[in-house]
Amino acid sequence: MDHSKHNHHNHQGESEVKTNVTYDNEKISIKLEDHEGATPELAVEHEKEMHFILVSNDLEEYYHLHPEKVQDGLYTINQPLSDGTYQAFVDIVPEGKAYQPAPNTVQVGTGKTNKTSLEREDNWTKEIGGKKVTLEDVKAKASEAVPLDFDMHGEKPEHHLGALGHVVIVNEEAEQYIHVHPDSENTTSFHAHFPNPGMYKIWAEFKFGDEVYTYPFVIEVTE
Repeated sequence: MDHSKHNHHNHQGESEVKTNVTYDNEKISIKLEDHEGATPELAVEHEKEMHFILVSNDLEEYYHLHPEKVQDGLYTINQPLSDGTYQAFVDIVPEGKAYQPAPNTVQVGTGKTNKTSLEREDNWTKEIGGKKVTLEDVKAKASEAVPLDFDMHGEKPEHHLGALGHVVIVNEEAEQYIHVHPDSENTTSFHAHFPNPGMYKIWAEFKFGDEVYTYPFVIEVTE
């Protein structure tokens, strides 16, 4: 399997596909349209046509969802959300079209959520559901390949969506989206490219048994 082609989603350039995300009565709807007004065909990527990442403006809430196509150009999924302001990133691979995920603002209810200022952390080991994961020391520089190596403390995660793990990264302004997959089929090591210096939040997803656990980390990227 060639992982070099799709192990990193941070495509540059003009997107030829527009996304429109709405929320009503606990249902998220995503409409897709290319620059000519037609419906784009989507390639299956890591077992799904669409990976949908939703984060609250303060980066406290995180959802990785897989909406289903209900008609050409329309995907939906039911997901109750608390009142607040969210940014949605539609992670797709349109056939023959340039595309880069950009934030879609979603307002739920009337309560606004402010953007955040991320603080550097020194807790690189997180335990969730009795499963411990450590992010090894990261020296992140912008525009370089940055290794993200996760120590699973002797436990091997299950394959989840075609990989041993998934890492989603968003900058503190909730404007830049990066989704990386492992370097190979049987590793929990990743490489990410950060376009700009600044503070970024990482959500690392690993599956143990039937549960997917999400481990959050904050890193600083330097020039």
